[in-house]
Amino acid sequence: MNRSSLLFITSLFSVSLSAQYSIDLSKIQYPSIEYLKMGNPGPAGQEIKVNNLFLTKGGVPQLLVMGEFHYVRMDERYWKDALLKMKASGVNIVSTYILWSVHEETEGNQVWSGNRDLRKFVELCQETGLLVHLRIGPYCNAEIVDGGLPEWIVKNKNFSERSNDPLYLEYVRKWYKSIYDQVKGLLYKDGGPIWAIQLENEYVTKGMVISHLMNLKRIAVSCGFDMPLYTMTHWMQSDYPKGEIVPYAGFYIERPWIVNGKNENPPTAFEFFTYNRLADDIGTNKIKSQGDIEMLDYSNNESPFFTCEVGVGTTNFYARRAVVPEEMAGANITLRLGCGVNLMGYYMYVGGTNPVGKLNVFGEEPEFSYDYQAPIREFGTLGEVMKETKKLNYFMNDFGKELATQVAYLPKGNNDYDNLQWAIRTDGNSGYLFCSNYLYKHDRPEFKEVQFSVKLKDETIVLPKNKVSIKNGSYFIWPFNLTLDKCILKYATTQPVCKQMQGNVLNYFFFADDAVKAEYLLLKDNIKDIKVYNAKCRSVGKKYYIDDLDEGERSVIDILQNDGNRVRIITLSEADSDNIWHLRNEKKKIDVVALTKSAVTFDNDSIYLTDTLNQQTIQIFDNQKGQFVTSRFDSSGQKPSFSCQARGPMAEADFICTPDDSLIQKTFKYQSLSGIKSAVLRYKADKPVTCFINGKQIKTENLDSYVKADVATCCSNGNNLVQFISSTKNNIVVAEIEIIQKNGTRLLWKTDNTWTGSDQSVPVKVLSGIKPVKYDRKERLVEYEIKVSDWDQIKEESRLYIDFVGDVASVFIGDLQVNDYYFNGDKWILGVSRYKELLRKDPMIIKIKGFETGEENIYLERNIDRSKCVNPQITDIKLKRDYTSSISIFDLNN
Repeated sequence: MNRSSLLFITSLFSVSLSAQYSIDLSKIQYPSIEYLKMGNPGPAGQEIKVNNLFLTKGGVPQLLVMGEFHYVRMDERYWKDALLKMKASGVNIVSTYILWSVHEETEGNQVWSGNRDLRKFVELCQETGLLVHLRIGPYCNAEIVDGGLPEWIVKNKNFSERSNDPLYLEYVRKWYKSIYDQVKGLLYKDGGPIWAIQLENEYVTKGMVISHLMNLKRIAVSCGFDMPLYTMTHWMQSDYPKGEIVPYAGFYIERPWIVNGKNENPPTAFEFFTYNRLADDIGTNKIKSQGDIEMLDYSNNESPFFTCEVGVGTTNFYARRAVVPEEMAGANITLRLGCGVNLMGYYMYVGGTNPVGKLNVFGEEPEFSYDYQAPIREFGTLGEVMKETKKLNYFMNDFGKELATQVAYLPKGNNDYDNLQWAIRTDGNSGYLFCSNYLYKHDRPEFKEVQFSVKLKDETIVLPKNKVSIKNGSYFIWPFNLTLDKCILKYATTQPVCKQMQGNVLNYFFFADDAVKAEYLLLKDNIKDIKVYNAKCRSVGKKYYIDDLDEGERSVIDILQNDGNRVRIITLSEADSDNIWHLRNEKKKIDVVALTKSAVTFDNDSIYLTDTLNQQTIQIFDNQKGQFVTSRFDSSGQKPSFSCQARGPMAEADFICTPDDSLIQKTFKYQSLSGIKSAVLRYKADKPVTCFINGKQIKTENLDSYVKADVATCCSNGNNLVQFISSTKNNIVVAEIEIIQKNGTRLLWKTDNTWTGSDQSVPVKVLSGIKPVKYDRKERLVEYEIKVSDWDQIKEESRLYIDFVGDVASVFIGDLQVNDYYFNGDKWILGVSRYKELLRKDPMIIKIKGFETGEENIYLERNIDRSKCVNPQITDIKLKRDYTSSISIFDLNN
């Protein structure tokens, strides 16, 4: 062996004294595993059991992925589409709140049909192959008024809600029994998908947590909820019912409820590797140190590290309107995995629209839209964060069996947030290195000359061979001693995504970080032959070192094992990894890895591609060829047509006049269970008039081209007499009173030919006149009428893509408000086809309110010109339809 080879080997495999980042795990003892006593674990061979570190299904460790989807926030016709998208993107469990107020707005009148049909939703989850986690409350939060507690519960003076008051608990019992009656026969023990229930939510009453949660559990069990797992959220510094209920954690990097005016919020501990599972540092009492590392003290830890609310998107509150990038999702998931999370629960995974009751809108802010910038957005499109989320989901799906058993260890140096953040998960032999140099909406320094040293019991792994720079915004997961069938990957500076078994070939898909050069180090054991494509391979002693990769779909390491089976490693570019899809159906022996920018689902023995482009491309990995094969589709179909016309106030009212009379009047009957939220009078007259409502003279404001008044306190349930009295006869008036009710319903009392003069049997005359073409500048309001045609020819979903400036937009169809939107600078996507039945009768009206000054003390992204938001307007609007193409799995097999 020559001297240069010797130097190469020495630099590659010896313990480097100059390694900048080292961790000594050689004396670490693996924690003992103790199983918790929950309820019925389920059918034989599929039992779900939980221990203090992870859960098992059929005895096999699992790292499951859970996504939040609130069925009441979506039209039931689109549930299955969203569920299929969840399944295709790597979700295993659907978590959903059961919102008491939505199902029982008034006492004794429960609704379990339509968008509230819980049983149908659960059955669709089972049909799609998804487990279900019910969050049964009674309190939920979910940005729903009173957290989902009905108003008649909150205002009941005979008890205190969310307490151990016996009467309150009896109401809870009735509620839990109602839920159980809806899902009876669908529990996991019965062969159904419901495997866990969450009791209450965010319960922080001092001294009451254990007793109240145990009361709720006893009630749930007595109603029939015999579950493999009982859970609670654990946001607070307090005890919990150990061994009885498993606490779930939540981690939000974007927190819209934290208001800091126009400024960015400061980073939190959650943006670094930390064992703290809760916002006030719960979990610190369970941390122990050994040398320069920190670990959880498993002798003092009774529950696994499970989460239910890892924020990958965000809602907008009025005072904070952030637009989250995909990297926030990727960094948050990477941090959580590096800290030891063994059930990844996202909130939200599917956006939606808040339901409306007979009395009120249930949503808080915004009242209607709950888009959440989620991986699957309000109207079915894929969110920007889906790119990062799904490839990490696939990683948990395919490597979670091993990862779940690996314990998280953190260098003490992480406690100094100025240092590069990294962590190790290992079982003592194999594992993963997690690194994050990302800080949400803040910059991090570039760390140069970085090389990690991980000392295990029997060896020290130094990676990478050549020191690298970790740039601002980078985060990654690197494996070490990863078993690839019969081969051992000593380490890689690329991130695993998924694996695919096809015959006697096992394909592994990795991707390379744009900022770090890809390296692989493989043991020669069990390798008969190795070939590389678009890379270089060197044989060094008992190992193969592979580098100089040209990352992409054709970068392949092809390994022939001694047993004749093959292993391939495909190294995608980071851009390619954003477009990866892994579809698997074990029953039908389907395992497809594909690259496409389109949304992908699998159903009815076919793979479906959906996009707004009629020309679509998908690259499917062909096992026989060992490379991706491209298929192209050209879909046809009529494009929707629409019109968007700005209009001014009183657009639907008529100019009217009563001959030889100075009075015009009409009685409007207002009868509603809901109350009046706002009522605005607008009118224009040729000559001065005075307005009376129910005999009360209205105080008005003269604007440039019309008169305006707030009349909310003047209108009431019953008959409302509206009168205009002129100083002279034959005056011409056009007027409207726009009423918005608390349940979002919009009423227009407008002038038309049914008004009369003093003689209430003689109708007025309708005349022509010139109405104001726009709202007065003092109102800072614009209104657009949108009409869509060709509904009969359009079978696929159609959406408006709207750019606008302003403050808040509201959407009405007929007398119903159907949506709203807080301006944040992002494109507003509005699913018009979901309102097809309403739009056949009435046009869509979009009202946009502007800011008063443009200097409002709210958070908007830095690139937004606030001054333009004073004068609201739509700057661009397009109507696009979906195009869907399909590929039969039988065609793939052939």
